Amino acid sequence: MGEHFCLKCGGGGHPKPAFRIREAMEPKHISTSQSGYRNRILARISASESRELLAQAEPIDLPLGKVLREPASADKFLYFLEEGMASATALSSAGASVEVGLIGREGFVGISSVLGHPGSPHHTIMQVAGRGFSLPTGSFRAEFLRGGPMAHAVHDFIYAQLAQAAQTALCNRLHATEPRLARWLLMTSDIVEADTLQLTQEFLAQMIGAERSTATIAAGALKRAGLIDYHRGLVTIINRPMLEDAACECYSLLRAQFRAIFGADRASVG
Repeated sequence: MGEHFCLKCGGGGHPKPAFRIREAMEPKHISTSQSGYRNRILARISASESRELLAQAEPIDLPLGKVLREPASADKFLYFLEEGMASATALSSAGASVEVGLIGREGFVGISSVLGHPGSPHHTIMQVAGRGFSLPTGSFRAEFLRGGPMAHAVHDFIYAQLAQAAQTALCNRLHATEPRLARWLLMTSDIVEADTLQLTQEFLAQMIGAERSTATIAAGALKRAGLIDYHRGLVTIINRPMLEDAACECYSLLRAQFRAIFGADRASVG
């Protein structure tokens, strides 16, 4: 079993999210729409759409490692994240994998089904525990095809995913492991609004398209430089400005694309 990096969990009488809110991020509050949903797609569903559609929304816990999609599997439900992060990976016939997309509360899991293609080309799992809502694919697709604010939000999300996949492919092909790792940590931190992340070395290597030993060396270099810390399951960004300097250009490009598409950083979406 690979070395695990764990998240801190809050105490007290109520369950806490599996991450802490990053204090240094602007804005410092958690963005919530007037509808009460943090997920951008659900927040854009209009009053006329919401009565029947949102009545079918079921709250769901999304623990670390939960499989949301398998390649070519039937997609009866869509998953809309309110907290946490899902990762879509492409798989080879030999079992190797590489990440092709990160999904947070700006979107949902199940694009292919909404577009009318049963099954998924990717394997999608929760990489940071969270919560969200499930909706029947057929009901959501029917409302999507009618157009309206929700459909426009879905179009924005699809475009953002395409841009992310293209930039990630370039990044994995052209950039060194250490800058790619810095880029991935920053993107994940933005999505979950936390500085502390749960990872395994094997998973991290898959996400950046590197051998496990190579990813371990890169993480060690970032730690020695004082940019991150990891110990007994905890990976913490401790110097974000310097980590941004260490990241490849893909991070700033993807962040700029996200702002152009949604008009806000990931932390402000909603």
